Amino acid sequence: MLARIFCFLIVIPFSFSASAADDGAWQGNATFAFSRSAGNTNAMTYSVALDEARATETNQTTIYANVLYGKSQGIVSADQTKLGGRYDHNLNERVFGFGLLEFERDRLADLKLRSGGGGGMGYHVIKNESNKFDVFGGLSRSNAALLSGPSISQNEMLLSEESLHKLTANTRLKQKFSSYHNLENLARFRTVFDSSLQVNLNSTVGLSVSLQHKYSSDTGNGIKHSDAVFLTGLNIKL
Repeated sequence: MLARIFCFLIVIPFSFSASAADDGAWQGNATFAFSRSAGNTNAMTYSVALDEARATETNQTTIYANVLYGKSQGIVSADQTKLGGRYDHNLNERVFGFGLLEFERDRLADLKLRSGGGGGMGYHVIKNESNKFDVFGGLSRSNAALLSGPSISQNEMLLSEESLHKLTANTRLKQKFSSYHNLENLARFRTVFDSSLQVNLNSTVGLSVSLQHKYSSDTGNGIKHSDAVFLTGLNIKL
C-alpha cells in the first residue's frame, strides 16, 4: 500500500516581540506546524508556539509558549511544553531591570515539571530601527520534578543575550541564548538557544526558518545531553 503523507505548516506573525512598538499594544507571532503520515510509516507530529509582547517607553512585558508533540508507530517521540513570561523596566535609556517566570515539561528527558523564577539587570548595547542587542543577567531559583528519581531544587546564575536584526527591507533575524549555572557547582549548567529567520516574499506571504537547541550537563542514564528542533514554513501576515 502506498503511504499517504500530509504536512501543513503555517506561521502567523504580527511582528517580532523584540521590535514591539512603544504604543502599549500587544504584538507578536503565533506558529503552528503539523505533519501526518500513514501506510508503511504511521507517524504524527505537531507544534504550537506563541510569542507576544507589550511595550511602552518605560517597560515591556513578554509572554511565550511552546508545545511539541510527536508519535511514531504508536510510540511517543516528542512531548515538550514550555510557558514563560518576562517583565523589563527601563531605569534609563540603557539600563533595565527584569523579572521572569518559566514552566517547562519534557517527558522524554525525564522532566515532569520545571518551574523557575528570577530577576536581575540588563543593558541595551544596541537599540535602533535596524538592530537591537541586549545582555542581561541575575539570579534564579529552579525546582525540577522528575518522572523517576527525587526532585531537584537549586539556585542558579542566569546569563543571557538576545538580538533582532533587520538584514534587508524584507528579512529579519532574531536570536536568544540563555545559560543557567548551578551556584553550588558552576560546572553543572543548562543552556537554551532560539533563533528564527523571516523573509517576506510580498506584502502577505513569506518564508520562516527557526531553530532551537537545548543542552544540559546533568542528565539521567540513557538521556542525551542536547536536543534540537528545526522548523520551516510559510509566513502569512494579518
